[in-house]
Parts: sequence; C-alpha cells; structure tokens
Amino acid sequence: MDDGDDPGRLLIIGGAEDKCCGAGVLERFAEMCGGGQARIVVITTATGRPGQVLAEYEQVFRKLGVRHVKELPISGRADADGPAAAAALDGATGVFLSGGDQSRLQTLVGSRINDQLSQRLADGLVVAGTSAGATALGRTMILGGNGAEVATAAVRTAPGLGLMPRMLIDMHFGERGRLPRLLSAVALEPDRLGVGIDENTAIYVRKDRFEVLGTGVVSVVDAERATVVHAASDSDPITLFDVRLHLLPAGCVFDLAGRSPAIGPAHARY
Repeated sequence: MDDGDDPGRLLIIGGAEDKCCGAGVLERFAEMCGGGQARIVVITTATGRPGQVLAEYEQVFRKLGVRHVKELPISGRADADGPAAAAALDGATGVFLSGGDQSRLQTLVGSRINDQLSQRLADGLVVAGTSAGATALGRTMILGGNGAEVATAAVRTAPGLGLMPRMLIDMHFGERGRLPRLLSAVALEPDRLGVGIDENTAIYVRKDRFEVLGTGVVSVVDAERATVVHAASDSDPITLFDVRLHLLPAGCVFDLAGRSPAIGPAHARY
C-alpha cells in the first residue's frame, strides 16, 4: 500500500481505553465490526500475558453483543507466515491488536499476515490497535525513547505494518509527556504526520480524514514545511523551525490530504 492509497477503516487508540460496557471507543469498534454479527480476531503478540489480555477483551466484547471473539496467537515469524494464521483472518470482520511491547510486533512486519491485513483492509476489514498495537500501524513505529530533548537519540524506531503509512503514531501521549519523542521522530521523517494520542482516546480513520473519539486529546505535529537541521551528535538538540502543532479533542476532524483540522460532529465524544 503506497501513500496515496485509501487506508480503509482503522481505529487507533492511545491505550488504557475504558473497558466498561456501554461506553468508550471499544463500543465504537464493536459497532464498526458489525455489532452482534461481528467476528473479531484479537492479536496478542505484543503482550507477555496473552491469556489474561484475551480474557479481558473477550469479556467486554461479549457484553457489547459480539458472540465471535478469538485469539490469533503469533509468537514468531513462522506463525506469521503460516496457513493457520491466514485462515484465522479469512472470516474476520475486525482485527484488534493489543498493547504491550511493540518490539514484539516486529515479527509481523513484512509477513504473510501483514500482507493479508493490507488486502483485507481494502475489502472492508476493520483494524484497531491500542498502545503498542497503535504505533505499529504506521509505516514506521516508535519503539521507545524518553527525555525532554528533541534529538535523534531521544527516539528509537523500526519499520511498522504500514496500514497507516502517512502517520507516525505515539500513544499514552499527554499522560507520559511524549511530545519531545514525537517531535524527534517527525524530525527524522518530516513528510510523515506525527499523531500523539492520549489514553482512552482514539482516531477513527476513513479515507483521507480522521475523527477524534474519547475523553482526551490528539496532538498532531506537521513538519512538512518546517526547517530541520540535525546536530552533529545524535544526543544534541535538533533545530526545528515552523513546525505546526494542532490539539484536537473529541468532536474534531482532520483532513489528511489537506493537513487541516476542523471542528467536527458533536457526537464524537464516545
């Protein structure tokens, strides 16, 4: 999928989403997948406790009326390239990538499952990711990095699944003070749009726009027209001029083609 393609329908969640029945972005995901007719596959690769994580999501989805919820266990590249994993996705209406350690999701990148997700997305599959599962949806995913400096050494990245190729996605954003990390990542790839998503907050992406849902804020960093000067040392600060920053609470929409925000539908606060 190249940058000009329609990325289909995605729900990208900043982590720590509300798991109570009757409220939250997970309810929106269940509706998007078909409600009572939904068939949801949960990919637990990122977590070190897949059984517990699966049980949590099974409980909330079943309370929301979804009868068919199953895990797609992928622990290595052989699983990601195998026929069993491919068959598990065939009948799914929605795929949910759990949180955890995003470095574990590297085993999916470039795999048969990665290709199948791209193809099925174009055919109407709904894909959601939370926390680690959210950042992995970009062509580049953020693996880690901390500190107050905007510098090359302040962020670690790796190739992602490429389902949302124009974005660099960061999560737990406001709660963990990750603006310097996202700015550092965007400075390395200024053509990408930096999107930092707070907890219990999501963006619903369809075609060339997204809508903000949930209780927090989405921070959008646009360095397309910025001046970027990299320092001699990776640990020294990067020079950035004319970076645009947008703060979008629920009810706002963002035009990805025009890179412009707007106040959107009032019902978006889920």
